[in-house]
Amino acid sequence: GHFLVDRHGRRPALKLGTLLFACGGGLQASAMNQLMLILGRLIAGVGVGITSAAGPAFISEVSPSQIRGMLVGVYQNNVCLAIVFAALLNYFVHDLAFGWRISLGLQVALGCLVFVGLIFVCETPRFLESKQRSEEALEVLTRLRAGNRDAAKQELTEVQDELAEEQQTGEAAWSEIFTTPFFRNVVLIGCLVQFFQITTGINAVVSFSGTLFKALGISGIGPSLVPFIAFTVGNGVGSFFLVDRVGRRVLLLLGMITMCITMLVGGAIALLAHDPATGEIQSAAGVVIVAMIVTYMFAFGISWGFGTWLYISEIMPLRVRGKAVGLCTAVNWGPANVLSAFMTPQMISSPMGPGGTLLFFGCVCLIVMLS
Repeated sequence: GHFLVDRHGRRPALKLGTLLFACGGGLQASAMNQLMLILGRLIAGVGVGITSAAGPAFISEVSPSQIRGMLVGVYQNNVCLAIVFAALLNYFVHDLAFGWRISLGLQVALGCLVFVGLIFVCETPRFLESKQRSEEALEVLTRLRAGNRDAAKQELTEVQDELAEEQQTGEAAWSEIFTTPFFRNVVLIGCLVQFFQITTGINAVVSFSGTLFKALGISGIGPSLVPFIAFTVGNGVGSFFLVDRVGRRVLLLLGMITMCITMLVGGAIALLAHDPATGEIQSAAGVVIVAMIVTYMFAFGISWGFGTWLYISEIMPLRVRGKAVGLCTAVNWGPANVLSAFMTPQMISSPMGPGGTLLFFGCVCLIVMLS
C-alpha cells in the first residue's frame, strides 16, 4: 500500500484498492468451495490494506489544516458506522440459507460505488508537487480552497518547504531502522502498540460477538447492536473532543484501564453465573456482561480505536516515518489480526468458554496497562 501511494499516487492506489475489494467480495459471495472463499478473502484483504494506507494520506493532504484532525476523525467514525451497519445486516440475514452471500456480496456494490466516485476525485497537491508538477498542484489546490488562489499559493509554498526538508533529511534504509538503537526502539514501540490494539480483544468482540453472545445465552438485536453503537459514540467523543485536550498517552492509558476492568469483570461474572447443568447464564448476569462489553467498546472507541494510528504517526522520526508506519500497519493487519482470528473461536469453543475468553483478553489488557 505505502509503495503504491508514494510511487504512483493516492488516487490510483485508492482505485486499485477498491477494485480488489470488489473483486474479492464477488469471489467470496459466489464461492462454491472453501478455496474460493479463502482466495476471495485474500484479494479483498489486499484491497483493504491498500486503501487503509491511501485513505488517511489522501484526507490529510487535501483538507485544510484547521479541520484536518476533524476530517480524520470523520474517516474513523465512518468506519465505526460501517461496523454498526454490518452488525445490523448480519443480524437480519443470519437465518437465511444464502444470508452469508448477501453480507459478503455487499462488498461488490460498495467497491464499485467508491470506484465510480474516485473517477471525479483529483490527485493530492502534495503528491503532484513531489513529482515536480507544480502548476497542476496549484490548480488542484485552488479548486480545493474554493477558488482562493492566494491561499492556495501560500499553502503550496508550505508544502514545498516540507518536501524540501524531507529531501534534505533523506529516508533511512531498512538496515538503518533495525541497527540504529533510537530508530529500532521507536519502531518497536509502534509495532507493539499496533499489535496490542488488536490482541486486547477488539476483533474478538467485533468479529465473534454473535458467537460470543450465543454461547452466553444472550440473544436479540439490542445486545448485538448496542456495543457497536457505543464504539461509534466513543470514537466520536475521543477524536473530536478529548484527544487534543488530554493528550495521546493519557487517553490511551485511561482507555486501557477501562478495557481491562470491563473484560475481567465480564469474564468473572460469566464464569460464576454459568450453570453447568443447563449451560445457561442468569438473565441479570447476562445484562451485566452486555454492559461490560458495551463499556469496553466505548472505552476502545474513545482511545485505542483511533489513538494508536495517531500515536504511531506522531512518534516516528521524519527519516524513518514512511517505512516505520508501514511496518507498524503490517503488524496490525498481519500477525495481530491472524492471531486474533484463529485464537478467538478456539477459546470460545474450548473449556475456557466465553467467560474464560473475556478473562484472557482482560489479562492481556492488564499486561499492556502495566508495561
